[in-house]
Amino acid sequence: MKTETKQPDDIIPGFDAVAESRKWKEAVGREIAGMTDAEMDAYFKAAAERYSAERHEWACKHAGKHAHAH
Repeated sequence: MKTETKQPDDIIPGFDAVAESRKWKEAVGREIAGMTDAEMDAYFKAAAERYSAERHEWACKHAGKHAHAH
């Protein structure tokens, strides 16, 4: 499988993905601390539904823009 190297226009200046990931993990950890299993299940189910809706909205908005990119 061929891999592609990120091009300069694919990179966001000053963005540190590792640091952002760490912040997200720490924030989620604080938010779910003390939750029961049922509460955590509900929390993550709602987050997954929200993410799926956002991803669908983005895909609809950008449909066709990259159809000939390959």
